[in-house]
Amino acid sequence: MRLLRTSPGKGVAALLTGGDEPHVGAVAVSIPSSVVHHPEKVRGSTSVFTVPGHMDDQVAAPLAKRMAEALGEPVVVVCGLHVHAATAKDIRRLVENSHAAVEKALKRLSALPAEGRPS
Repeated sequence: MRLLRTSPGKGVAALLTGGDEPHVGAVAVSIPSSVVHHPEKVRGSTSVFTVPGHMDDQVAAPLAKRMAEALGEPVVVVCGLHVHAATAKDIRRLVENSHAAVEKALKRLSALPAEGRPS
């Protein structure tokens, strides 16, 4: 996973591709917003564009939402994962690894002061 960080608080772009044929299969944008009756809570409002015939939105959307809620700033995830003749186990592994990569990235970002975060 590659991350591009704009100025702190201004957004994060994540590129998640891999497998046999890295590609662009879906783009998810998630914007953090306060929950109406619980302003201390943040939830991501997420929109997704999927290339016809691809299922990468199933990974891109939840990852964008997770990152926007955790960071409190806009997040864009571009996703394209493909493994030829993938089994259900292969697909589960790709999804699990994608979620693990996001958690690792969030841990790295949250450990740095805002002004020291990578861009």
